[in-house]
Amino acid sequence: MNILDLKEYINGKKVLHTTHKLSDCDGIASIYWGINLFGGDYYIPQPELRSGGGLLKYLDLSLDNNINLDSYDIYFIYDTSNYEDIDFISLENKEYVIFDHHSKINEDFVSNSVFTYINKASANVINLYELSINNSIHLNDEILLSFATALYTDTLIFRTAREKEFYYFSKFIKNKKFEDILNIIYSKNIDQKDFINSLKDIKIYKIKDLIVSVDNFNNVNQYQAFLDGLLDVLGIDVSIGILPLGIKIQVKKIHVQKVYHRLLVPLQKNLNIKKQHGIWLNFFDYQLILTELKKYKK
Repeated sequence: MNILDLKEYINGKKVLHTTHKLSDCDGIASIYWGINLFGGDYYIPQPELRSGGGLLKYLDLSLDNNINLDSYDIYFIYDTSNYEDIDFISLENKEYVIFDHHSKINEDFVSNSVFTYINKASANVINLYELSINNSIHLNDEILLSFATALYTDTLIFRTAREKEFYYFSKFIKNKKFEDILNIIYSKNIDQKDFINSLKDIKIYKIKDLIVSVDNFNNVNQYQAFLDGLLDVLGIDVSIGILPLGIKIQVKKIHVQKVYHRLLVPLQKNLNIKKQHGIWLNFFDYQLILTELKKYKK
């Protein structure tokens, strides 16, 4: 089945488009693409970051649909192929479609879908763009700018972007200004006083050749503002953000293999810590992380 066959297959069916818990710009932009191409309703979980809220506002999408999630014939799932990420809907004995870009997938979940399009990419919108071009599907300016916003945020504001990502970004943004994206993702202000106060207690450690920061933040938007604006300015290699739900760690790309995968992932697993969207839930003992970082070898 190809994308055009899928359009014919769902003819007459009641369709719902959705994405993972704690939605982000990539999932939201994907849903917007889907409802424009296939029609149907949508359900968007509360975004994790203000960037998602800004994109919802730009696309005039709502979080309050007041719909019965179990009443649909077929479900379009975007930006995840993990059933646990969408546990707000029971898909037992339901038909569903998956559009995803992650390399880690739930094999059983994928095998039971009626259609999948899963290619490893830095953002799901890259796959949707390629699908659209290959099938001569027109994408309006709103879809394309939402794709640009999703790609920018999913590459950690271009920190992980390479030639391929910038190529697609140029196709997405067209004649819009980069400032248009910034206006979307920062459309909601954070509490300036709280943010400045959070920086007063920041701790900076030098462990082996790593510069490590530890700080408390009231919410994930404050922590993201710190990462967006100060991570590189302060030369931080590993940032430990202490949030109400637990600890979230950001590691510079150059250190991901030697620090995150070799040291921090085994620590998380040994301590049996559940992780959700990067947050080590109900874990606050950052000293254990600092001790583990002492094992770092260049």
